[in-house]
Amino acid sequence: MMEKESKKKINLSRLTESAMMIAIATLLSMAKLIDMPYGGSVTMASMLPLVILAYRHGLGWGLLSGLAYGAIQFALGSENIGYLPATNFVYVTVMLLADYLLAFAVLGFGGIFRRTCKRQATALALGSVLVALLRYACHVIGGWTVWAAFDLSKTGLLYSLSYNATYMIPEMLILVVAAIFLGNALDFRADSLRPMPVEEKSSASGGLLMGALALIAFGLSFAVVQIFGKLQDADTGKFTTAGLGEVNWLLVCVVSLLCFLAAIGLLILRRNGKKAAKEAEKKE
Repeated sequence: MMEKESKKKINLSRLTESAMMIAIATLLSMAKLIDMPYGGSVTMASMLPLVILAYRHGLGWGLLSGLAYGAIQFALGSENIGYLPATNFVYVTVMLLADYLLAFAVLGFGGIFRRTCKRQATALALGSVLVALLRYACHVIGGWTVWAAFDLSKTGLLYSLSYNATYMIPEMLILVVAAIFLGNALDFRADSLRPMPVEEKSSASGGLLMGALALIAFGLSFAVVQIFGKLQDADTGKFTTAGLGEVNWLLVCVVSLLCFLAAIGLLILRRNGKKAAKEAEKKE
């Protein structure tokens, strides 16, 4: 009886946690940095809560949580079906499976590096890269099929690869940086959430490296959003260079350059700090 009650409490706790994480992921998905005209967006690391769930509770639980999240995303993004000029059962089914259910179910693979990587931040970062690539592949397959409705069958694969990359590249960069940050701050391996033990936290050197990566990720994401967001004709769905004239190139160059220079500065500080630490050890 005691074992059954204990299992019930564990399952209830896990369900409650999953519901909260899916709700957080849904809210983050609404904080869009860019919203593409035919579906897809860059968000504030909306996939991370699902990656954490998979890391904490395993592949099976992660896949189920991803499916539930995908169903919610389909309900919230159902207006995208209206963009299809030849909407029918086949297109809707492909969109539901490839662009939502499968695309978010793959978030369940976010925790598969837990046993192979000792450092939690590394495991979460690698898991984030993997799920982002898997999700991108699902969107490419779905887009390749659905975009045939726009008479792009001859260049459908190339178009789908390009279109989905415009938001998935920034999305992946933001996700990885957020995963590294939280992976160094909180211990997700414990039964209940707690701060990362002091001995496992990143050193100042690791913090500077993470800051440099965050700056580079932000600079790249900003450039991609500003440039690729102007390359698509909202009426035809086709890519065109006509929109390049609307890009604020001065702003793109200034922001990208500042991010790059700041990242270089942090890396120099990191290198100097390591040298100073080694010299101090030698003197001792």
